[in-house]
Amino acid sequence: MTEPDPDHGVMDAEGYDRLIRAVVPAQPLLLATIIDYLPPHPRRILELGCGTGILTAMVREECPGAEVIGIDLSPEMLKMAAAKPELEGVRFLAQDLRDAWPEGRYDAIVTSLCLHHVSREDRVMVVRRALAALSPGGRFICGDIFRAGDDREEQMQREIWCRGMKRRGTPDDVIRGMVAQREANMPAFTTVPRFRDILVESGFDRAVVPFTSGFVGLVVGFIGGTSSVGDSPGEQPRG
Repeated sequence: MTEPDPDHGVMDAEGYDRLIRAVVPAQPLLLATIIDYLPPHPRRILELGCGTGILTAMVREECPGAEVIGIDLSPEMLKMAAAKPELEGVRFLAQDLRDAWPEGRYDAIVTSLCLHHVSREDRVMVVRRALAALSPGGRFICGDIFRAGDDREEQMQREIWCRGMKRRGTPDDVIRGMVAQREANMPAFTTVPRFRDILVESGFDRAVVPFTSGFVGLVVGFIGGTSSVGDSPGEQPRG
């Protein structure tokens, strides 16, 4: 491997597409569920932390007529994304997601495996900014890494995660780096239910959890027009 990407930590940009499924086994189903929860016929979509454009390509395929904007902190990641033919026409911006986003309203704001890199306070800020930036009927779709409900569950999930990474051929240095990164970030993590509540407390009309697997969870916040959300498959409504 080359040197790790300074903005994304353990994995370098060149090896990211190859290794991400090994270190996050649930990634394919997570991304597929994000696509399932896009609103019908979106015209404008913002992706936070788009990286090398794995999710971006799926969004583009699902919504070919939409304007898609991707933000990421790493110029190396964005260079790889912009080189993919299927992402021609996507607007990529090298910037921190905590900085000002491109002006205008969005029908969907999506993010995958990104917000755990920032503090809890910054995640709340992103949620509130998303609420303000979404059009009526818009959705904030956040797939991310969360903490377990208690220490026993955390230890069990961590052991399963490490065995899974090893089984998928993840290099030992990457496994150690991923575990160290999780340990360092743990104080800032929330549980999935707590993050769902943060969306509702911030002003979203409703928030659901359509997917969880180990440390990975997907939380979707809705603004208005949510009367049909109860028909969505796999929904876990807020209690």
